[in-house]
Amino acid sequence: MSIAKTIQQFLDSKRLVYRVHQVQHFETPVQAAGHAKVAPDHLYYPTLLRDSFGLLMAVLPASRQLDYQRLTALLNRSVEPAFKTQLSSVFPDCDPGLIPPVGEAYGVRAIMDAGIATPDRVFITAGDHVRVIELARRDFLALQTNAWLASEITRPADDVTLSSGAEDPHNFFIRQRVQQIQQLPAMPEMAIRLFKLRADPNAALVDLVDIIEQDPSLTAQVIRYARSPFFGFRGEVDSVHVAVSRVLGFDASLNLAMGVALARPLRMPAQGPLGLEWFWRHSILSAAMFQALAKTIPNAKRPSLGLCYLTGLLHDFGYLVLGHFFREEFIGLSDLALEYGDTPVVELERQHLDIDHGELGAWLLRAWRLPEEVVIAARYHHEAGYDGPHQEYVQALQVIDRVLANIEAGNAPTDALPQDALVALGISEFEVMQAVDQIIGGAEALGDMARRLAA
Repeated sequence: MSIAKTIQQFLDSKRLVYRVHQVQHFETPVQAAGHAKVAPDHLYYPTLLRDSFGLLMAVLPASRQLDYQRLTALLNRSVEPAFKTQLSSVFPDCDPGLIPPVGEAYGVRAIMDAGIATPDRVFITAGDHVRVIELARRDFLALQTNAWLASEITRPADDVTLSSGAEDPHNFFIRQRVQQIQQLPAMPEMAIRLFKLRADPNAALVDLVDIIEQDPSLTAQVIRYARSPFFGFRGEVDSVHVAVSRVLGFDASLNLAMGVALARPLRMPAQGPLGLEWFWRHSILSAAMFQALAKTIPNAKRPSLGLCYLTGLLHDFGYLVLGHFFREEFIGLSDLALEYGDTPVVELERQHLDIDHGELGAWLLRAWRLPEEVVIAARYHHEAGYDGPHQEYVQALQVIDRVLANIEAGNAPTDALPQDALVALGISEFEVMQAVDQIIGGAEALGDMARRLAA
């Protein structure tokens, strides 16, 4: 990418004299200054913020970093780092972290520290990794005529060799906000009743049927699932009792009901590459696949059959958490998934959110005291080579994600089956394909069920 088109047009419209320097590839403003052979206080970059009025750009030299507490006090309102996904839409011609410090060019408010003396020659980031723009002091300040001047809103950088430049305010930002959430969504009453039933050694099938039948929507989903060709039941499934007793069994029925109940209080968009309809389709197919695959795993390595379905159903629970608590980032991530369809979504999450859906899902599932097997599987199912507690659940899900990617239902980085996971589980590709054959016939019915759950 050359100098950002927007900034080039803006400079030319102002009839300013400037010079573009091509330098060695850099990742941070400090590196840019070094490659341009100027001191860090001669190269300016922006820190992008958001407040109650929208985006705000703090323009500062690479030798300094923003004092968030001071700025918040001056504005008398909360100021926080801008969402990375938001920046990609406002600055589409710029590489992340290398946006030119000229707010007016992009329609963004700007603020500068009035106490910092501007050098005679100023260098600014230009939107890519190999170019900087040189301006005279007078011309640089002419670009900031609409900027608000404030005192003492910056301080010397603690360490100008930080990998993100003087400071990366986005790092771990969502993780910090997760930790600050004071009130979790309450576990639904239906889920609480199912948990109690699951823990009751004297629980009977009739008890489960009674709980399910008290919820018409859940009743319909259980019956619809039992009618799926996946189970090959030739009789008439016309009641929850038949679905539970003759088709699904106690454990699968309980886990299906529990997964549906847990997801209800979380709201996110239904459509899109990560929307609720995709979530339910992927989750239901994963649960069915896990149920079929587990039966082929040798007894010594086999996950608990009673937990396989629930684990498959909830392993991507983090997307519900992201869409419910961080809706703007979720929408931005969905846009990125559409734009960069060849890039695994989990990589986009880590690049733009500094956290992935595995961490988010595990956080809420653990807070709700789900079985540790389910929590671990949600947390690590995208961690290749995971070697820890309950690794058989993680390995099985990695195989399943690859399988579903091959039939366009998943988001695994590749559709080649992970050989290390197959070896660890003691199963062959042929056995995996046999399990796949069991769910392919019922995929249409399971997809219909997903659409109804997302409605």
